[in-house]
Amino acid sequence: MLDQQTKQQLKEKFPQLKSQIKQRFPALSDDDLDSTQGDADQLCSKIEQKTGQQRDQVEQTLKQLVSSS
Repeated sequence: MLDQQTKQQLKEKFPQLKSQIKQRFPALSDDDLDSTQGDADQLCSKIEQKTGQQRDQVEQTLKQLVSSS
């Protein structure tokens, strides 16, 4: 599960991270990303739904993206 700090950073950095998220999860459309508005829970659910990946894998990837930005 993503901690509050990571969720907040994801929301704040979302405009910069969108292209990286889309690169990691090519099944996502721009509309998919825009609809989440950087909300971590919505984003994880959308990625799970579109890719079939487990939530913990999705969260780990997002955590890496946030920490490397």
